[in-house]
Formats: sequence, C-alpha cells, structure tokens
Amino acid sequence: MILTITPNPCVDKTLFIDALRPGEKIRAPRYGCIAGGKGCNVSRAIKAMGGDTVAMPFVGGHTGRHVVDMLEQQDGLRCATVWVKDMTRTITTVLEEPIHRQTALFEPGSRVTSEECRKALELVEQLLPEADLITMNGSAPDATLDNFYHDVVMLAHKAGVKTIVDAYGAIFERALEALPYMVKPNAEEAQQLLQRAITNRAEQWAAVDWFHDKGIPLVVLSLGADGALVSFRDCPSIRDCPWEDAQFHAHPPAIEEVNPVGSGDALVAGFALGITQDMDIESTARRAVAMGTANAMSWDIGTFTKTEVDVLLPKIQILAK
Repeated sequence: MILTITPNPCVDKTLFIDALRPGEKIRAPRYGCIAGGKGCNVSRAIKAMGGDTVAMPFVGGHTGRHVVDMLEQQDGLRCATVWVKDMTRTITTVLEEPIHRQTALFEPGSRVTSEECRKALELVEQLLPEADLITMNGSAPDATLDNFYHDVVMLAHKAGVKTIVDAYGAIFERALEALPYMVKPNAEEAQQLLQRAITNRAEQWAAVDWFHDKGIPLVVLSLGADGALVSFRDCPSIRDCPWEDAQFHAHPPAIEEVNPVGSGDALVAGFALGITQDMDIESTARRAVAMGTANAMSWDIGTFTKTEVDVLLPKIQILAK
C-alpha cells in the first residue's frame, strides 16, 4: 500500500464560463468539484494505474467532510483521516473556456494544533506496518507542521519504509534533514530553496547534485512540459535497492495541453509505483512522465486511464546527461 499525506487539502471547485467580467454577476452553465490537494491527486493517479493506496488528508468542518466524501465515494479511495478543528479551505477556479484562461481564488489553509499534529503522527505509526511507501505532498498550512514531514520520514526509517517528499518552504527544508528516499522539487521550488538562479540545464543539474550532496538518493527535478531530470546516487543507508547510479532527462512528446495542474503529482505517483513494484529506474521514469503527460491532456486531475499511459510510453525519450 502507498500512503499519501496531504496536510493542506481543499474542496477544488471549477466554474466554466465564457468570460470573466469583474463587478458583474456571472452565472456558470456548469461546474466541476473534486477533492484537491497534492496527495489526493497522487492517490487518484495511483488508483488510475491499478495501484493500492490510502489517502491521509488533514480536514475539518463540513468542507472537510465533503473532501472525504469525494475521495471515498467519487474516487473510490480508502481514507485515513486526520480531523482538525479548523475548516478545510475551498479553492475556486474560474475557467474562461473560449480563451482557456484560469483565475484561481485560494482560501487560507487550516490552522493545526500541536495536539492534532501529535495525533497525525500516531496515525502514521498505526499505518506503517501496512505501508510499502509514504508520499508527503504539498505545503504546511500552519507553522506547527513545519517538522511534520521530518518526523514522518524518521518514523519510516525505523520501519524500513521508503519515503517521497514533494513540498516547498520550511516543511520541505526540514524534511531534507531526515533524508527521505526521494524528493521532487520543480525548478522554481529548487531555486527558492537554494537561493540562486536555475535557468539553464547546467544550473538544473547542479541543483540536482545539491540534493544528492545533502544525502538524498533519488532526485527528480520536474520541468513541466519538458519532463524531468532524474538522478539516482547509491547511498550506504539504502537497503535492498536494485538500482545503479543513473542520470538522465525523461522527455515527453508534444501534446495539446488541457490542464497541467496535478501533472507533477501524477509524476510522483508513477515513481511511487515503480519503486514499490521493483521496476528499473528508466522504466519507472518513463511511466511516471507518461502519467504526468496523460494527466495534462484532460481537465479533470488524475482521471487518465492506463491505456492512455500505455500509448504515451514509447514516446517518452530517455536522454543521457
């Protein structure tokens, strides 16, 4: 089972309209609504590929109940829910269909108490015997959680469970100190963390090496429509890893992009599946990038099919560094 943790989920609503006219009343002819948040997206993508996953969102209030209901009833996912006192946020995206322009309105995330954080760690401990891998996804809605990913990685180390961290800000920086198995920053997040420009390929590879020098074995730097730089460096702390050192660029084909949101989460899902299914690193990266590409070809996040991914697989190029 792959456990996905989402501290900052949301009710993710989209209104489809002809044009956004500020100051006017606009009635949308249709709308969509899903359980949002990076880990929720990862779980949907894993399920789309036939994998076993449990989603662990931090939720509160009636909007939090809506998130859980959508995950369980709409997406058919199993949830291990962390209930918090504060209301779960809503993100409303307005899509002007004729020009395909998105305007997104973000509510603030929930506050999380120290006691709620402690209970979340206890829940992780309860789930560890069942977990083959844990992904930690997205930002911390409250500074109380800044050490949370670090603590989860340390618990996973003790249980011999691999971890993936896809985050930014203080929660990500502190998680690095615990040495997760894999990280997946994008170029902007890496630039923010390293506090230096990352604008060309040489600087991107230098950023990858920076994470390795911290002690991270698997680094995936996502580049949006340009795919991802993938690098694995063996480490004495890794047990029973079949991979040898590798560095390459996994490059997708050109597509007609509909909605790129969640494609990085589909990429994480692909690596989580490859790691737990003992696939080689190139096959893992190829499928992960194909999943991210398939996700970008439709509006709804994580609703692609295995058949769509299989069609893309031979079109993913593996380019040596």
